[in-house]
Amino acid sequence: MSDYMNRRGAERIGLKRGKMLSGAIDQNLRNFWSSANNKGISKQDVLEEVDNNSQRLSKLTRMEIKGMSRAAKVPYMDLLAFNLFEENISPDGCTVAISAGDASASGETIFFKQSDKKGSIEFAGENCYENQQVNVVRVEEHEDGKSVLMVAAAGSTAVKMGINSKGVAIGSNISRTITFDEEGKSAKEWAAASRGEFMRQGLIQGDTAVEAAQVIAPLLLSDPMSSPGSIDIADAKRTIILEGEFTNMAAEWIENGVIGRANKFEILSHLARSRSEIPSSYCRYERVMEVLEANKGNVTVETMRDLSIDIKNGPGLNSICRYQENDYNDETTLSAAIFQLKEENPGKSEVYIALGKTSYSWRSEEGEGWIKISADAKEDDIPENFLSGEAWLKYYTEEPYQGDQDPTPLV
Repeated sequence: MSDYMNRRGAERIGLKRGKMLSGAIDQNLRNFWSSANNKGISKQDVLEEVDNNSQRLSKLTRMEIKGMSRAAKVPYMDLLAFNLFEENISPDGCTVAISAGDASASGETIFFKQSDKKGSIEFAGENCYENQQVNVVRVEEHEDGKSVLMVAAAGSTAVKMGINSKGVAIGSNISRTITFDEEGKSAKEWAAASRGEFMRQGLIQGDTAVEAAQVIAPLLLSDPMSSPGSIDIADAKRTIILEGEFTNMAAEWIENGVIGRANKFEILSHLARSRSEIPSSYCRYERVMEVLEANKGNVTVETMRDLSIDIKNGPGLNSICRYQENDYNDETTLSAAIFQLKEENPGKSEVYIALGKTSYSWRSEEGEGWIKISADAKEDDIPENFLSGEAWLKYYTEEPYQGDQDPTPLV
């Protein structure tokens, strides 16, 4: 009976989210299938791999997806394919900055992630946002009392960046390597596990950064992630970086110091593509480290916010706040999160989330383009415009910010 009720509860949650996000889910699905088609991957091949890989998601997750599909009036198998393989079709290209221990003004970890993504030609039209993936805030409340707060694509259960009510924060990004061809066209080759689902399981099961890493690392060993990448995990005391690809995995942990990642391996650096191949990854990493090193010992959430809107190497593909330079195929900034982690009361760790183009959203009033909440926040604590994606729709643009307005103070 208990399992039945859990499954019914998961489906009810899915129905609620599907109703709220119906337009955004439909848009993200169209984007997904268009991106697959652009890579020469047929929908039929993808759906065949759904049958072979659906067990990668738990029964409760599948029930929630089923509820979302019913309420959003989209095919269940399509939405299941999106949740399983969205990262394979269009990996996130992101920037991560972490200040640990004595590098931070607080003496505790501050974690920042900027989420970037390629668009799709499917939605060419007057509204530029229609070429992009709608980002939303999502909260999961689990039976053991733990909650998970994340930024996700509308219709997805996978984590882009997130934190649980125990004060464990997580983020990730693709790392472009000499071993992986993003343009590969065989569905059977790319049908691998999702970093976002691994990260979600780490937050659900781990009460510390170490415990979350202990959940994720065995998954990586048995089932390599869909593309080479980094997973960054932190609590107030320690940061753990996992770098992995098909035949290599490495880790480091840091209690004091500054860390950056920008779509290239730093531990497994011998696998990284050259600067001439991926100039943006080098430029953004160097800029992150320049700013963090200059502020070492005094890094604050506003240091990270300033990184989020930084356009020193742009505005364009090489700046941390990224803008398209050519067309929808360019990776562009869609959201950001900053986590101020606390040791004594982890659930009250401070979370700052900006949706849309961060150059604009961080300059808006609190509650419009960005919010401040605690790690143990429930869904009722989140403004509806962040749950529905309306905040993202309002603040996504490809027009570079050219004004002189200061960003809104965070604290």
